[in-house]
Amino acid sequence: MKSVTNSVKALAVAGVAGLGAIQTVAAAPFDDNLRSRAPLAKRTVTTNGDDLNGQTYDYVIIGGGLAGLAVANRLSVDTNVTVAVIEAGPDIYGADQDRFLTPSAVLYESFLNTEYDWQWVTTAQSGLGGRTTTWPRGKVLGGSSSVNSMYMVRASQLEFDSWGSLIDDAAHWGWDSVYAAMKKSEDFQTPDAAVTDTVTSLKWNAASHGTGGNIKTGWPAIEYSFVQSYLDAVSGLGISQNADPDSGDSWGAFLATSSINNENWQRSSSRTGYLDPIDTERTNLHVLTGHQATKVLFDTTNADAVTATGVQYAANSSATVKTVHASREVIVSGGTINSPIILQHSGIGQTSLLSSLGIDTIVNLPGVGHNVQDHLSAALIYPLTDSANGPPSEVTGTATTDSWVQSAIAYINLTSLVGTDSETILANLRNNISTAANSYSVPDTVKEGYIASYTSQINKIYDSAVGLVEILFADIYGSINIQVALQQPLSRGSILINSNDPWATPSIDPGYLTQEIDLHLLREGHKLAREIGSAMSGVLGTESSPGSSVSTDAAWDSWIRENAGTEYHPSSSCSMLPRDKGGVVDGNLKVYGTSNLRVIDASIAPTSVSAHFMTATYGIAEIGAEIIRAAWA
Repeated sequence: MKSVTNSVKALAVAGVAGLGAIQTVAAAPFDDNLRSRAPLAKRTVTTNGDDLNGQTYDYVIIGGGLAGLAVANRLSVDTNVTVAVIEAGPDIYGADQDRFLTPSAVLYESFLNTEYDWQWVTTAQSGLGGRTTTWPRGKVLGGSSSVNSMYMVRASQLEFDSWGSLIDDAAHWGWDSVYAAMKKSEDFQTPDAAVTDTVTSLKWNAASHGTGGNIKTGWPAIEYSFVQSYLDAVSGLGISQNADPDSGDSWGAFLATSSINNENWQRSSSRTGYLDPIDTERTNLHVLTGHQATKVLFDTTNADAVTATGVQYAANSSATVKTVHASREVIVSGGTINSPIILQHSGIGQTSLLSSLGIDTIVNLPGVGHNVQDHLSAALIYPLTDSANGPPSEVTGTATTDSWVQSAIAYINLTSLVGTDSETILANLRNNISTAANSYSVPDTVKEGYIASYTSQINKIYDSAVGLVEILFADIYGSINIQVALQQPLSRGSILINSNDPWATPSIDPGYLTQEIDLHLLREGHKLAREIGSAMSGVLGTESSPGSSVSTDAAWDSWIRENAGTEYHPSSSCSMLPRDKGGVVDGNLKVYGTSNLRVIDASIAPTSVSAHFMTATYGIAEIGAEIIRAAWA
């Protein structure tokens, strides 16, 4: 490996998924003379932990997930800095690379419960009848962007403007900024005639999309007639089809774009989009796979603004611990689950929790791990009247056929769900904001944050055209699922460590259905989904689950509690809110009480979004990288 000519000036911890917990202890002040410069390889990716051990980089990014690789790409464009990435999972290129790259493999050869999945499990959920649920996240280079269902759906202008207001930083986090960042990440491709001939109502506005970015977006090479039937059924119930869902008004029904490359009909991920093009070109970038970060080292000389100086990591819990050094910043982008784990093991969190586990407090920051939100969902199931009209339910080896992924969706607002009851519901919600916040046993500052985020959601999102539930249409092995997913939950949860062992599993408590409105919205969403299924009687057979025996509100509620699970969009565990409102990071994504520690991933979202989180997370990464570069210009 070649030598690096300049010292490390920052350390970053990043990825939507794909990193482990980091413990932090106080360290001696940074002395560049004691550390060797990082030798660099001709290839960016390495599995040899010794390549980083004892070396100094400008930026060390732990977790090469969706956000982590995007940040690494943007920072390493400056040849005067060096960047290292530490990823817990393996590379996508290997024995299973065809599965990673084939879009339909997500349906028929999923990586759930494999070595490429963190295989997280929640605590028992009282709102789900005491059940635990799985929380899959990608443990691989590219993170969840390498294994997810590829939906590229943007949230609305109202939602991002709400983020900007909550942190009082519209310049970075209002619609104009986030919209530009999402477009910067995108390379939009128009659909083939085979798609528009089948889905005749498909519309798009090229001006709402970006070109020349890193992530290819578009539609698969093939579509099926039941997709148009779904869109027609939804519009027949008064939910308009949206011809331009990517420009800030993201409600109604539409066929969403996917992260797909129409040049080869393969998945476009953070790995393929942000790392592949520079894999052999940038000798100032290293990516170490198969190693998990275990500890962040701090210089605590200035107790009011501690300085991160390095990270320890290992291949497994019994392997030798190694150290990589940094001189500018640490950026935690481990995703909604791993980022709060990292901070807490690093001594950043609520003092009472940390001390109970024998961890010295570096920064008392009670909001770490709180304000967790997730999209909870369940599905009605129907048979196709003619299975020959659907996909083959297997990976065929034909690129065009195997390019198919599902993306027919509809976002339904409060009035469309409950009609004239909406005003009564809004009034009740507004009158009980403090009651809802006080129902949780959390620190007082966190409760203040709940009040702020509830007020924003209820006044700006619930009382608007923004969808509160998403209704997806999906074919799963020949069975049609009409899936209903809550988008703006008021239930709040937490992700907290329960051991000082960085390899231990944390306590993941999403707090599902701890606010009654969430169950109400899911119930009404499933009723609407049943109407959609009935309107498709020429295409769909008789509803097989839950079936006609579930018809009363009580029956719906019971069925939802027994069947609902994650839609794979957790967020907000390191919320971007004021510190006195339980915030973890400020508008520059810097962790309160530190001089050079940032968080860049979906965990910083102060509230959830009515969309799949991938586009928002690419936007967060793009903005975060620009903030860092500007800070060191």
